Formats: sequence, structure tokens, C-alpha cells
Amino acid sequence: MTEQQKKYGPFAALAFGILICALCGYAVGVRAGESRGAVNGYESGYTEGTNAGYAAGQKDGYTAGYQEGHDAAGGGYETGYQTGYEEGKAAGYEAGRAAGYEEGQKAGQAAGYEEGQKAGQAAGYEEGQKAGESAGYEKGRKAGYASGEAAGYKQGYQTGYEEGSGAGNNAMAPRSAAASGTAKPETAAARTVYVTKTGKRYHYDSHCNGGTYYESTLTEAEERGLTPCKKCVG
Repeated sequence: MTEQQKKYGPFAALAFGILICALCGYAVGVRAGESRGAVNGYESGYTEGTNAGYAAGQKDGYTAGYQEGHDAAGGGYETGYQTGYEEGKAAGYEAGRAAGYEEGQKAGQAAGYEEGQKAGQAAGYEEGQKAGESAGYEKGRKAGYASGEAAGYKQGYQTGYEEGSGAGNNAMAPRSAAASGTAKPETAAARTVYVTKTGKRYHYDSHCNGGTYYESTLTEAEERGLTPCKKCVG
């Protein structure tokens, strides 16, 4: 053993031991790290693989299931659609026809009733108007004839009486004067006449027509615009 070995021997052994220990610890750490890393990597890979596999499987399963379901339902859909369409059409047509007929019938009856009522009223009004005019005309003609006949008779009688009375008085006046021999001529202007306060004629007879008269002169009567009575003056 050399001096150098004697001098550094214990330290070299210690360093070698430390190195050995370090190497051993490193090896242990590597193994422990590998083990833990393997666990973590497995878990992480498992999770990602599960998600990816689930998504892929779901997509594939959906596609396959959709195609099969679509194919299986195709025939049933067509058959069911056609059958349902025909049955629904028949039932709907019948129900619609019945409802439409009833509504149309009601509406038609209402409209027809209104039109018929208007037409009937118009025709009835025309007929009634004609009948009423005919009956009213006949009734009015009879009433008017009777009234006119009475008024005409009265007026004719009055006029005839006045004219006849005036003619008779005129015919009798000269005879009366000649018979008495005392009659004095009377001027036309100063001749006495008989009038009423509101009448339109003057009279020679103070009892003509049973009126209430007062004496006046012919001049005054004519100045008032009175005209001679056809009965007693002529």
C-alpha cells in the first residue's frame, strides 16, 4: 500500500460507497418512476381509448341501426301511409260532405227564405196597392160624386131660386106701381137696398134667404164693392 493509498484510502472507500448507494437509489428511483409512469400512462391511455372507442362505436352503431331501422320501416311506412291516407280520405270526405251539405242547406234555406220573403212582399205590395187603389178610387168616386151632387144641387137651387125670384120681382114691380097709382119714381143711386156687415151682395128684399140686413143705398153698396143678389135683384 502506498502512502497515497494510506492517505486517501478511507475517503475513497466512503466515496465508493456513496457512489454505490447513489447508483442503487437511482436504479430504485428509475424503477419506481417507470412503475408509476406506466400506471399513469395506462390510465390516461385507457381513458382516451375508451372515449375514442365509444365515439367510434356509437357512430358505427348509429349508422348501422339507422340503416336497418330505415329499411325495416320503409315497407311499413309506405303501406301504413297509403292505407291511412285512403281511410282518412274516405272518412274525411264523408264527414266533410255531410257537414258541408248541412251548412250549405242551412245557408241556402236562409238565403232562399230572405229572397222569397222579399219577392213575396214586393208582389203582395204590388197586388195590394192595385187592389187598394181600385177600391179606394171607387169609394172616393162615390163619396165625391155624392158630395159634389149635394153641393151642386144646393148651389144650383140657390142660383135658380135667386134668378127666378129676381125675375118674378121685376115682373111684379110695374104691376104693383100701376095698381097703386101712388108710386113715386126712385132714382137708381138713392134706391134703398139691404146689406149685411160682412156680405158681398146687396138685396132688394129684406127677407131674402132669411138673412139679417140693414138698410143702405145703392150708391153706398156699390162703393163697398157689393154686387147684386141674383135671387132678388136679378
